[in-house]
Amino acid sequence: MKDARILIVDDDAALLEALPEALRLRMDGASIDTSETAKEALERIQETDYDAIVTDIKMPGMDGLALLQEIQTLRPGTPTLLITGHGEHDFAVQALRGGAYDFVQKPIDPDYFVASLERAVHVRRLDRQVEKQQLALELHARVLEHVDDGVFLVDAEGLIQHWNPAAEAITGIAAEDALERRADQVLPGWSALGPTVPVAPMPGPGSTEARTLPFELDGLELWISISGVEFEDGVVYAFRNLTEERALEELKGEFVATVSHELRTPLAAIYGSAQTLLRQDLELSEENTQRLLEVIASESERLTRIASDILLASNLDAGRLLLEREAVDLGPLVREVFEEMRLNFANRGNISFELEVPDALPPLEGDGDRLRQVLINLLDNAVKYSPDGGRVELRVEPHERGVRLVVRDEGLGISHADQQRIFGKFYRVDPQQSGGVGGSGLGLYISRELVRRMAGRISVTSREGEGSTFAIELPRTVARSRDEAVPAAQTA
Repeated sequence: MKDARILIVDDDAALLEALPEALRLRMDGASIDTSETAKEALERIQETDYDAIVTDIKMPGMDGLALLQEIQTLRPGTPTLLITGHGEHDFAVQALRGGAYDFVQKPIDPDYFVASLERAVHVRRLDRQVEKQQLALELHARVLEHVDDGVFLVDAEGLIQHWNPAAEAITGIAAEDALERRADQVLPGWSALGPTVPVAPMPGPGSTEARTLPFELDGLELWISISGVEFEDGVVYAFRNLTEERALEELKGEFVATVSHELRTPLAAIYGSAQTLLRQDLELSEENTQRLLEVIASESERLTRIASDILLASNLDAGRLLLEREAVDLGPLVREVFEEMRLNFANRGNISFELEVPDALPPLEGDGDRLRQVLINLLDNAVKYSPDGGRVELRVEPHERGVRLVVRDEGLGISHADQQRIFGKFYRVDPQQSGGVGGSGLGLYISRELVRRMAGRISVTSREGEGSTFAIELPRTVARSRDEAVPAAQTA
């Protein structure tokens, strides 16, 4: 047997000389060591992991049974054959009970001895392969504990036998709640969705493409990209959470639809006015010409605002926006913005405007231009969503940590569910514009991010049909150089 390592232990010098030679003739390539004492044998066993060990039972000092116990401690996986003399049957039985692989009686039958030894070597090599596979499995299991992809194993009976930490983190289902349970009991809808998951017959790059499927866990919709690989006792599934990516795709779709709609209206007005002005067959009065030019100017301004909002939102996301740190005289700024907005909406004569600003306000440090932009966004929304006869209020009041600015309207109101989402990009309370209100859906997102970058916070309280109140809280002056510009931190 090629490369087999065997140790023979016996106090009989003649046997130690003859037996190895006989084995070498019958076991091609075998390497055989010998020891005359148990003590010497143990030293060799500590240094070498033998494929098999042969020892006499009756030896002076430490006998074969005692040596067998030591071997079981040092090399528990090494098969040990014991040589017994005539009348030592009880010793042989005791040896087998103690873990001996086999026993060989004297006089030794060469054919039986070699056959038993070859079986022992073969068993030892199989054990080593199993040990290597077990170590590899344990290593793979440890690796799976740290991968970002969720991994679970479903055996042939449909029971989950492995559930890594990533699977727990993605689904919120603990390993103890998943293991030894059927997959359709752990993952709602698995009985219908599981058979649609692509499963490859063997692992490898490009072996199969993952499929994205929805699962509802604790009332939340979870989109995962999942695929599987067959193995002897079941299927290993790997999956990734694509819920955020899917939400982003939906957001992109909303963005395209919103921007397309918002661009189409001013472009149509500009195009129609320009075409009218270019007609040679139509004589326009000076008044009508002026009116068409005003349409072109106002709609062009509207396009500019939309483009500016998109660019600003992009800079906020990328962290490229710089906010100035300067002293802000809040009273004059608020009055100026309020008067400007009141004049801009003079055509809404059925809307009343109210302003309340105390004479003394604490000093603020921030970006006056950006704060002005936030107030314009809030007042613009308040007027647009206000009904005929409604009232828009702008109130400034001292706050325990600084200043509080409040914009209140008597418009549509915002549902509780929408209040959690209105500060997101491209989200509008009236997406179908049933109230005739347009917009890019970026105003509140930009306002929130700008206020946040001025160390403040913005909040909303509202009830459907009763209007909304937006509040901005800004801190007092902080100890910082007025010339210092602070880069906007990137936010999700």
